[in-house]
Amino acid sequence: MKVCFITYGCKVNQAESQKWDKILRKRGYEVVNEPENADCWIVNTCAVTHKAEIQSRQIINKAKKLRKNAFITGCYVELIRPKSEENINFFVNNEKDNIINYFSYMHKEKDLISFSRHRAIIKIQDGCNQYCSYCIVPYLRGSPKSYEIREILREIQDYESIGIKEIILSGINIGLYGIDFRNHINLNTLLRSILKETKIPRVRLTSIEINYINEEFLEMLSHERICKHLHIPLQHGSDKILKLMNRPYSSKEFIEKIEKILSSYPEISIGTDVIVGFPKETEEDFNKTLKLIEDIDFSYIHVFTYSKRPLTLASQFPDQISEEIKKQRTNILLEIAKSKKLNYIKKFINKELEVIVETQKNSYFTGTSNNYIKCLIKTDNLIKGSLIKFIVEDIDGEHALGRAIKE
Repeated sequence: MKVCFITYGCKVNQAESQKWDKILRKRGYEVVNEPENADCWIVNTCAVTHKAEIQSRQIINKAKKLRKNAFITGCYVELIRPKSEENINFFVNNEKDNIINYFSYMHKEKDLISFSRHRAIIKIQDGCNQYCSYCIVPYLRGSPKSYEIREILREIQDYESIGIKEIILSGINIGLYGIDFRNHINLNTLLRSILKETKIPRVRLTSIEINYINEEFLEMLSHERICKHLHIPLQHGSDKILKLMNRPYSSKEFIEKIEKILSSYPEISIGTDVIVGFPKETEEDFNKTLKLIEDIDFSYIHVFTYSKRPLTLASQFPDQISEEIKKQRTNILLEIAKSKKLNYIKKFINKELEVIVETQKNSYFTGTSNNYIKCLIKTDNLIKGSLIKFIVEDIDGEHALGRAIKE
């Protein structure tokens, strides 16, 4: 049987789908990338933005139209709570792992030589209790829930056994890891265990909130196996807007922490998220965001245009910003984001990076560096999934262009 995974939204959804992918391959199923060629779809939906909600609704309608056998879960399903029908089975978030129970072993367990990923995403926690005023996720994912360290280590060791060179630790709010345990375990505890109990060459973190970055964490970041890359959401540069968003820091506190990180690790990649057009955002507020971003050496910026989400406090705020103004401000920030990314890559021209080889496109291979630069490698003779040394020679679009260094 051929199965296709269709995944929208966050790294947590990607981690879940990747785990199911691995399990089904072991059970003898063929995982394909083209939905039309699959006998069954497993769809992980999203509802964090209005656009994601539309995409999720459209894929459900497509499954119905094509009469595909489909198992559909994720935050959009949690939001609208549809009833299963004929060939479509819906699972709310706390039931989503039950999907895999519908797929029995087709034959004796097989190896994962066909596993297509070269960087594995591992879910370490779910849920959040921050309740930022714009965010629907806590209502759909629930309170924080952490996975046991031994369970995470087993999953890492499983990926390690098939030659995966990098694992990416993901969660809705990874800084909350361990908060639901009684034995004072936290993210730093988990990182120490991974470094001690596994040999995976690279450990990368997904988004982490600024208030969970402490001295111990910064010290651990010096370990050679932990990628020099942090994604730290800013959301806004105005303290007035940050307060309305229910963010637990001021712009000054954010700047001071970023400056401390950069002083310790000058070449580290720091990415961020920014929301444009939040209710009550004046031109002055927006300019504060622009100034903060211009003053900090971010390596990339994800720009989100604010959209009302049901259940959230901000959806009820007065002084909603017009779509025209939101579009204008978004475009300004996107241009700055493009410039920031190019300036960061330029720092590494004629320098050496460690890169995981991922895909091949014509005469180039693509890969991701330790510090999260996407690379184009000029060669036709590399092994996918391998770790190589790479010299940056130029920039092509938003990629570093260069060649592999023969050892």
